[in-house]
Amino acid sequence: MISRPRLAALALLPCLVVSAGCGHKDRAAKAPSDNVFRIAMTASPTTFDPIMVEDGTTIDMLQQVAEGLVQWTPENKVTGALAKSWDISKDGRTYTFHLRDGVKFQDGNPMTAQDVYFSLKRAFSNKLESPVSLTYLGDIVGSDELFAGKTTELTGVKVIDPMTIAITIKKPKTYWIYTLTYPTGYILSPSEAKLDAPLTDKDLAAGAGTGPFRLTQYTTDQKVTLAANPAYWGGAPKIAGQDRRIVIDAATRHSLYVNGEIDIVDEQKGDLDTDSKTLKDEVKFWPRAATYYVGLNQGTFPAFKDVRVRQALAYATDKQKIRHVVLRDNLDVAEDILPVGIPGADPSFKGIPYDPAKARELLAAAGYPGGKGLPAITISYRESYPDLDKTVDLIRGMWKDNLGIDVQGKRTQWTVLLDLEHKNQIDAYHIRWAADYLDPQDYYTVLLTTHGSENHTGYSNPKFDQLCEQADSMPDGPGRVAKYREAARIVADEVPMIPLYYQKDIELVKPYVQNIDDGLMGHLPYKNLTLAK
Repeated sequence: MISRPRLAALALLPCLVVSAGCGHKDRAAKAPSDNVFRIAMTASPTTFDPIMVEDGTTIDMLQQVAEGLVQWTPENKVTGALAKSWDISKDGRTYTFHLRDGVKFQDGNPMTAQDVYFSLKRAFSNKLESPVSLTYLGDIVGSDELFAGKTTELTGVKVIDPMTIAITIKKPKTYWIYTLTYPTGYILSPSEAKLDAPLTDKDLAAGAGTGPFRLTQYTTDQKVTLAANPAYWGGAPKIAGQDRRIVIDAATRHSLYVNGEIDIVDEQKGDLDTDSKTLKDEVKFWPRAATYYVGLNQGTFPAFKDVRVRQALAYATDKQKIRHVVLRDNLDVAEDILPVGIPGADPSFKGIPYDPAKARELLAAAGYPGGKGLPAITISYRESYPDLDKTVDLIRGMWKDNLGIDVQGKRTQWTVLLDLEHKNQIDAYHIRWAADYLDPQDYYTVLLTTHGSENHTGYSNPKFDQLCEQADSMPDGPGRVAKYREAARIVADEVPMIPLYYQKDIELVKPYVQNIDDGLMGHLPYKNLTLAK
């Protein structure tokens, strides 16, 4: 959901930054003559198989190449992609999709309902053991049995005719159609995708997807190259392709942008004051449905099993200071794990406030007065983002000063961090949860119920589980929202994780880059993007 020209670029950094204001600025303002969009990826792809992906960086690349039955719009609505329309049965359990005419995989094969069945069946391959398929597609009838190897067919999916397919889910859920937007729902060509082998970069390059761009080359840990798909069902993209350099170091990414070598880059808050003056027309803010938090794993750090310890850490965390010092007052403090913008969020909701005295009282009551006897805590977090370094450093200072606790920060390679989190092997971690779809279920149920597929904190509360189970199956409306709000109060008070702030992407974008399709889910595939001459 990985040899790097890193040192050479760092050595040139002072020169690049100084020269950006004069001799290089005119060159930086010109659109690339080859009409190729140039991007810096912050990490190497973790996979090239849509059913295996768990990180946003890789998803952003994969969504250019492959797609599913439905997709998000810039207005944050779900619309047809490979399906032109669908009908829902009266009981809310069966969705009948009518496929779009004339769609071809990039290998030239026409897409049919049989390919949809194959792709959904493959997502539950017992041999591939996708870490996310049951999370996003597990409502389909027969998915559990197929994943467990108890059957060889996906009984909840029926091919009606070559252009019609029906999918039946276990119980009606209003959010279910959203789950098909996640890469696990991407439709792949059986000529490249196999039931018993992960999809590789070579398989994807051979034309496994139907997307607006085609993977043409992957140079390990250096670059991903995409070319426009002229036969795309929605019309050929406006740009010739995408050149995606893999640049781990944030300062190097910034210098490449300033020097005119890439067209868009993530903006670290430490650069924002200067760039807001020298590049003010190029600084863009994008609201996101995502929350940064600190997870507290009760399975590996026994002291976290005591709710008073978790509460003490929350009371000792000054989120407003993090917002001011690290985020330059540009992002909002997170009171709830569910970000504002998602239906069901409550902007007036309040979590645990900053109160050092209360924090010390709770920690002492838990048997660790002044932090004595509490083992040192290590907070793991993703490399390549200076903002995360600064945030963890501030938290270390707060917990030390307010509670007497020794805290270490551990910068971790992205793929390693994901693997450790997935295996529940991290004591504490600073990470984000970005919405897979715009519904509270993707936060409360997926992240925090006892058997939630992304519950990596070991948190368990039967009352919370019951509320989420009830809300998950209810129709949209005040009653469903009320259940989730009651659940939100429970986890805010019991603190399995400490929400810190809601994400707002800040990027530098060259003036000639136009028509970026964007929504709360992030940048959408760049099929309408243009590079003005």
